[in-house]
Amino acid sequence: MGIAIVGLSIVDAYLARTERQENRAEAERLGEAGRGMVENGRPLEAVSDFKAALAIERDNPDSWLALGQAQLAAGELEGAEATLTELLRRDSTAGAANLSLARVLVKEGRVTEAVSTYHRAIYGHWERDAEANRVRVRFELVNLLAEQGSKEELLAELLPLLDVAPEDVEVRKHLGRLFLIAGSATRAGEIFREILRNHPEDADAYAGLGESEFARGNYQTARADFQAAANLRPSDAEISRRLELSNDVLALDPMRRGISPTEQYQRSMWMVHLAKSAILQCSTALTKLEQDAIDEAQKAETKRVPSAQMSKALEENLNLAEQLWKIRLQECKRATTAAEEPLRLVLGKIAQ
Repeated sequence: MGIAIVGLSIVDAYLARTERQENRAEAERLGEAGRGMVENGRPLEAVSDFKAALAIERDNPDSWLALGQAQLAAGELEGAEATLTELLRRDSTAGAANLSLARVLVKEGRVTEAVSTYHRAIYGHWERDAEANRVRVRFELVNLLAEQGSKEELLAELLPLLDVAPEDVEVRKHLGRLFLIAGSATRAGEIFREILRNHPEDADAYAGLGESEFARGNYQTARADFQAAANLRPSDAEISRRLELSNDVLALDPMRRGISPTEQYQRSMWMVHLAKSAILQCSTALTKLEQDAIDEAQKAETKRVPSAQMSKALEENLNLAEQLWKIRLQECKRATTAAEEPLRLVLGKIAQ
C-alpha cells in the first residue's frame, strides 16, 4: 500500500511538472507571437496573444510589460495604464514599466504626472544597460519639456546631460539646440564651439553658434557665424533668413560701434518711423492714445536738429520709439511681424 502511494505521488509530481513545462512553453510561444505582431505593426492582435500568455503564466513581469506596451501602441490607453499600474504595484521601481506608463500619460495629456513618472524611470532599476537607458529616458523627457516650453524644468533636466556622448556630433548638436530652447545660450555656444573645434566644416554647428550669439544680443558675431553657415550650405533657406535678420538688426542699431553721430541720429529717426508705421498698419480707427503718439512721431520726423543737439535728439527719438512700440504691443494684439522683428530686437537690446 505504501509503495503504491509513493508511486502515485511520483506520477503526480511528474505530471504536474510536465504540465508546468507545457504551460511555460505555450506562454513563451504566445509571447513570441505577440512580439512578432508588434514588429509587424499589428499591436491589437499582439494584445490578444499577451493576454493569453498571462492567463497561463500570470506572474511573468515581461508579459505584463509587453501587454502594456502593445496596448499603448494599439491606442488602448485606459487598458495600458491599468496593465502598467498593476505591474508597478508589484515593483514600483521598474525602469521600463515606468517609462511605458510615462508615455501613456503623455498620450492622455497628463504631462505633469508623466514628468514624475519619467523621473521614476530614470532613477529606477533596469535589467541591462542601465546607464544607457537612463540617458535615453532623460532625452525623451527633455524633448517633451522642450515641446511644452517649460524652460526652467528643461534646463534642470539638461544639465546632467551636458557631458553625454562627447564623440557623437549629432547628439551634441541636439543638446546645443535644447540648451537654446531652455534659454541657456552661453552653454549652447560652448557646445557648438566644441563641435567646430573638431568639425570646422559643420554648417549646423555654425548656425547653432549664430543662434547662441543672437540670443545674447551679439548680432555682429551672430552674423559672422550665420555667414559661415551660409557659405557651407548656401541653399539653406532658414540660415539665409537668419543671416538677413542679423543684417537688418545691425543696419538699424543706432548704438552700433563705429558709426558717426549723424548716422546714429538717422537710425533713431528710422526707428521712430518704423514704430509709427507698426501702429498705423495695425489700426484702421486710431484711439486717442495712438493718435497722440502718431502726432509726436510726425513732429519728430519734421524737426530740424543742429549737429550740436544730435546727441540729445538721439536719446529723445529712442525714448519715443520705445513709447510707440509699447503702444503697438498694447493696442494691437497680433503677433510681431517679420518686418517688425528688427525694431523689436534693437529696442530690446537698448533697454538692457
